[in-house]
Amino acid sequence: MIRLYENFNQRRAKVELLYADGIMNMAFCQYHRSSEDAFFMPYAALTYVREGRKVVFLNGEQYDMKAGDALFVPKNSILYSDILVKREPFVSLNLLLGDADILLSPMACHITDRMQLQYYASAHNMSLSTFKRWFKKNVGCSPGQWMIEKRLQQAKYLLQHKRLSVKEACYRSGFEDVSYFIRRYKLAFGHTPGQVAI
Repeated sequence: MIRLYENFNQRRAKVELLYADGIMNMAFCQYHRSSEDAFFMPYAALTYVREGRKVVFLNGEQYDMKAGDALFVPKNSILYSDILVKREPFVSLNLLLGDADILLSPMACHITDRMQLQYYASAHNMSLSTFKRWFKKNVGCSPGQWMIEKRLQQAKYLLQHKRLSVKEACYRSGFEDVSYFIRRYKLAFGHTPGQVAI
């Protein structure tokens, strides 16, 4: 399940706000046990690892991060994060930049669901056509294209990191037709999902 950034680590990490103003927030984050999360980041962010290791899947790419590594996370991204805690805690500094787009949060947290776009438009008191125009202007693509892109990224994570079969990754990512999924996956990543799973 994909959670909002604000809710994903409430019980697993010690988070201390170091600085906040109208433009940015900086927080110290410490984990004493391993954690695996999937969350929607409505802000642009910079994460810096001070101690420990983590694996991050972002926009279909895997990043193996260790102490001294930093990663820029674009606004409106879905991240899959595995924090590895062995003897020492995992410690990071996280800088959130700018405002959040609250309109994308419900869609991002339900990318595998079969909700109609009208549901998301109505939730924000917009007509469907107004919602589609807002989406194209602010995100750069149609809502349907965005959902498919995020589902494909989730499928890649499930194939690479979770080692699921093509069929399992297809269905768990919200696709209903394996042949369609394979075609879209190859178009997006240049190879079939079966080549990833091997």
